[in-house]
Amino acid sequence: MIEKIGALGGPLTGALSGVLSNAVTEAVKGATQANKASKPQGVEAGSFADAISKALESASSAADKSNDLSKRLQMDDPSVSIEETVIAMNTASLQFTGVVQARNKIVQAYNDIMNMPV
Repeated sequence: MIEKIGALGGPLTGALSGVLSNAVTEAVKGATQANKASKPQGVEAGSFADAISKALESASSAADKSNDLSKRLQMDDPSVSIEETVIAMNTASLQFTGVVQARNKIVQAYNDIMNMPV
């Protein structure tokens, strides 16, 4: 998926590609650390919750930044460009969409597990 996004080009796709590759790197680190733990089939307490929390905080801060830039642009602040504002708005939108899609996948996986015959 990262390769497909990078193929589109542009500053937004470069930033998004960086965010996705950082998220993948963090997920791999978390999985590696969980595998190294001596607990049998255990997961570090809060590691998944921390990852979700970080994703939500990132999406929230991106939305706050886009709102701030939008307000400053509307007030004719000369230090804010239209391009910067549009990129911030699209970044916030993509991050929110990613969080929602991840939530939907998690809920679907939970439903699939709960519907398995015992």
